[in-house]
Amino acid sequence: MKSLRILVVGQTPPPYGGQAVMIQLLLEGAYTDIELVHVRMNFSQELDSAGKFRLAKVFELFRVVIAIYRTKFKFHPEVLYYPPAGPHLFPVLRDVVILGLTRWLFRTTVFHFHASNLSEFFQGMTPLLRKPFQIAFARPDLAIQISSKAPADGRNLGCKREIIVPNGIPDDAGEYIARSIHAGSRIKLLFVALLCEGKGVLVAIQAVQDLMRAGADIELTCLGKWESREFEGRAAALIEQQFRPRFNFPGVVIGAEKWEYYRDAHIFLYPSFVAYDTFPVVLLEAMCFSLPIVSTTWHGIPDLVEEGSCAFLCQPRDVECCREALRILISDSSLRNNMGKHSRERFLRHFTVEQYRRAMERAFASLRG
Repeated sequence: MKSLRILVVGQTPPPYGGQAVMIQLLLEGAYTDIELVHVRMNFSQELDSAGKFRLAKVFELFRVVIAIYRTKFKFHPEVLYYPPAGPHLFPVLRDVVILGLTRWLFRTTVFHFHASNLSEFFQGMTPLLRKPFQIAFARPDLAIQISSKAPADGRNLGCKREIIVPNGIPDDAGEYIARSIHAGSRIKLLFVALLCEGKGVLVAIQAVQDLMRAGADIELTCLGKWESREFEGRAAALIEQQFRPRFNFPGVVIGAEKWEYYRDAHIFLYPSFVAYDTFPVVLLEAMCFSLPIVSTTWHGIPDLVEEGSCAFLCQPRDVECCREALRILISDSSLRNNMGKHSRERFLRHFTVEQYRRAMERAFASLRG
């Protein structure tokens, strides 16, 4: 049987956000029933510029449109695969232009909702924008959701069919990591994401600093780029002088160097409540590296981690809950190791890259019916 040819339109790293990483992993797979061709978006080189207007992005928009036309007429893909942006005006307008000019070329459209709340964003649009939005987004043939607990963007846009495909990543740890604490050793907490308010950076700083005041010998490392200098200043102002050496901000770290931070950590802290967060890849990384997790009940996170088994989950912005969950983990090394073991086991059962690619291939192959 002839392979189903699919045009994948989307950003690949850099930047190293979850959506870009997952598209790269999809493209790198080997498949039997499908063939992927790629038009790369290049609207942002850094996570902090995503969603913001730049004149250069206008030229990139039309380059992408032209590339879609060229790829269509050269390779004749039957299916358009497109990951819609989250609920931000400029990325949504970008998608409206690209899809409005190109979606008609394809007999089948697949939207993969890595980001959340697009349909809710539509409800607040002016009447002038609603019609082009509907032309671009209405009634996709297939909507791929990452979690059953994510906002139902596909159904709200009138999709003909919806399926759930959780993210999956390579096993860069390679083994279960048992962590022992020697007398006098400091417990290391790790946070990885764009450093912005919605990702829970301020919540993390406050909860950790409260524990430091109570005498806990801990430190917090936050990997990622600051959203802005203004927000970096706000975060720095929260940290009291005597605790500053125990807060580390190394910036963006990738590859083997990043994995060393995961290996060296004892607890992963991720109190996110950002609107577009659905199924954070950093939590998969933490599970892969056998880490107990403190996170939130936000969107698809409860589907990803198993509360009580490998994670403590708090309501968004709940500093007190985060502090208490961290206190429990800090005081009990056996609990940390047990939860880390369950994290690793859950990752291997559900969230490897091989499982992700097989599920995506089945989803695409189902379009033949």
